[in-house]
Amino acid sequence: FFTFLAKLSRSHDHRGLAAAQFRAAEEEVQERITGGKDTKELKKTFNNDEGVAVEEGKEEGKRPRIDDGDKIGGKCGLPYDLHSEYAGAVVGKWGENNILHSADECCRACEATEGCNAFVFCGDRSNGCSGRKFGECWLKKQEPNGAMRVKMSEGMDVRWTSGALYTNEEFFSAQGEKRKEEEVRRKQRMKAGNVKAFFDVSIGSTVRGRIEFILYAEDCPNHVDAFRALLKNQGLNDDGYKGSHFYRILDKFIDQTGPVKSKGVERFDDDDYGLHSLKHDRFGLLSSANSGPNTNTGHFSIVVAPAPHLDTHYTIFGEVVSGEDIVWAINALDKTKPQPGVK
Repeated sequence: FFTFLAKLSRSHDHRGLAAAQFRAAEEEVQERITGGKDTKELKKTFNNDEGVAVEEGKEEGKRPRIDDGDKIGGKCGLPYDLHSEYAGAVVGKWGENNILHSADECCRACEATEGCNAFVFCGDRSNGCSGRKFGECWLKKQEPNGAMRVKMSEGMDVRWTSGALYTNEEFFSAQGEKRKEEEVRRKQRMKAGNVKAFFDVSIGSTVRGRIEFILYAEDCPNHVDAFRALLKNQGLNDDGYKGSHFYRILDKFIDQTGPVKSKGVERFDDDDYGLHSLKHDRFGLLSSANSGPNTNTGHFSIVVAPAPHLDTHYTIFGEVVSGEDIVWAINALDKTKPQPGVK
């Protein structure tokens, strides 16, 4: 049984949460590539079994070393992202049919596969990775290039090891693209008509905390008006979010919820801007749930990973701006059998 306590307030000064993290990551990678060091100093070796990075020379004999330190652009040799799962369209064989022994082998498979600029390798022999087997190597293509390093998930509970192939030119191009993307997202969050809302969430008998949202009221008025009505339990037959629950949770995909009586509000039309101008390209977006065009009633999902197949089918009308850990805690319930009661 889930209970949501929700409150609405105006917000004109919310700042993006990703900018500082992005700048820190950018500085780290830029130092690796252009910091004036000999590129041979950047070489790493990786444990065959787990994909754990160690300084070169510490485990000689475990695997062949990457000897050509100049091949840091567009070739294998860049440091891997441990505990990360990169997004991207699958190219070549599906991972379940592409079992390899190490992240290095997976990288070289990407290098040899047309269109591949990123890869994801399962290096956990004991537990696998999110239901996948040790050794699965998924070859992917990120747009516009591998230096975007778009992630589906990351954190110590993520057992995947990911890597990317890109040239120095592509790296700097990607930084420019990321800056543009973040500026567009910042402007979207800061629009004067936007409103702020929050849910207080408990799992079992434990209060987990608050998820805060920015709702795109200026661009998606149909959805935001419905959301605000349901916050006040002003839906059909006094339906609303209070007393509701997340009834559909899919690992690394969505946390879906809706009004407690499921009726919501009278069906309303899609908002064209949120349907066609916004993309399901990152964690934390609020996406309508419906049964076809213009059949929205107030049910929605919190997207936890890029999901481009949802584009133009479901309206995006807001985003999570605080409480990301709560969103992930809810999503983790998909792995818990039986699922605990949630208040």
